[in-house]
Amino acid sequence: MDIPFTRKPRPDTGLYNAKLGVWLFLASEVMLFGGLFSSYIFLRVGADYHWPVHELNVTLGFVNTLVLILSSVTVVMAWANLKMRKIGAYKVCMWITVASAGVFMVNKSFEYKAKFEHYGVKLKDGTILTGHLPEGGYRIEFGDVNKLTLNSKTGDPTYFLEYTKSENPKFKTAAGTEVELTKSAWKELAAEAIKAKQNSVVLTSVAPLTFAVKESATFTHTDSTLTFRDGTTIEGKLINDALTLQVDKVDVRASDDPKKSLAWTYLGTEWQHAFDAHQEHAKEKYKSFDAKDARYLRHVMQMEIHHSTVAEHNEAHPGAGHAAETHAPAEGNHKADGHSSHYPEATIARKDIAFWSNFTPKWNTYYGIYFILTGLHGLHVVAGALVLAYFLLFDTKLLREDPDHLANRIEVGGLFWHFVDLVWIFLFPLLYLL
Repeated sequence: MDIPFTRKPRPDTGLYNAKLGVWLFLASEVMLFGGLFSSYIFLRVGADYHWPVHELNVTLGFVNTLVLILSSVTVVMAWANLKMRKIGAYKVCMWITVASAGVFMVNKSFEYKAKFEHYGVKLKDGTILTGHLPEGGYRIEFGDVNKLTLNSKTGDPTYFLEYTKSENPKFKTAAGTEVELTKSAWKELAAEAIKAKQNSVVLTSVAPLTFAVKESATFTHTDSTLTFRDGTTIEGKLINDALTLQVDKVDVRASDDPKKSLAWTYLGTEWQHAFDAHQEHAKEKYKSFDAKDARYLRHVMQMEIHHSTVAEHNEAHPGAGHAAETHAPAEGNHKADGHSSHYPEATIARKDIAFWSNFTPKWNTYYGIYFILTGLHGLHVVAGALVLAYFLLFDTKLLREDPDHLANRIEVGGLFWHFVDLVWIFLFPLLYLL
């Protein structure tokens, strides 16, 4: 059966079916993104914290803007060349369009990766320190572990042994039998416990164990016990419960007293002097701004750090650091292995941490709406690129027999692609520049 109006427009509307359909679809897309943009505005206006500004990589965002604009041009050129039966030029332009989508998504993956690896720590006095975790995560150290209580219904509790620093740990059951906690041995122990209607299996380590556990693997812990997410509990002595952060920014905008910020407890007085000098320089530079202006606070009450020592920082910023002490590096500027870090390291006790997270939706609503908007837009980029790639690679029969019909398909795909580009034109200044 031949479906009418796939090549020629309807006489009543002047549009062929697919073109009318895509306009209706794009109308629904406008409502979707319009609601999300409105949500961003309301969240920003009503934010009860200092809204992040210029936190994203503007250069990468600008490159992606140029890439999408290029792809919008090439998809139009592909349609025009197909209309003129310049098949070679049509294919080249389509390949450029699809490749541009790939470049856009690769750049976006770099940006996402940077956010997942970048962390923020809010101290209990309101100070925020940002940076990177040197070992990839927050670890809790437990020593002198001699007792383990395991949930008898756990399928495989042996995973927690990967966190122990002891080699080939051995255990004793309540009956005094010595066992290695392998999967097969655990099945037997669990079966015996279930048969005896016991919910747990208690083991004693032959030799005291030491554990270094990722916080994400734990449920809760005290000074003497630590519970994993599956209910496994170890008993011992808490050795270390602190987060080590390679600090790249100090933000005291919400601090109770910037002069007495907890940041200086962990970074040292030399960095406090460097911050004071930075403040004086910034106040002079932005003296035309109102002292309560968000832009003024952003420049004066924050300091970016790109060096591991105060001396290097002052050398790179002579105008802002002349008043700081430069005779010695701040404590914690070197890693435990003796090699210097690119940033000063601060080991922050849990008692002083109000909240910490990487720069994902967990950190604040800004990153929540950022990931929703850019993630949804990224899905549109991938979907549009797949459709255009299908036209290019699998519509060869239509290209030979009915190129006008294929040109209509390319036009419809191009309209969707222009919409994707237009959404990014709004996203870029909203998230990256304003």
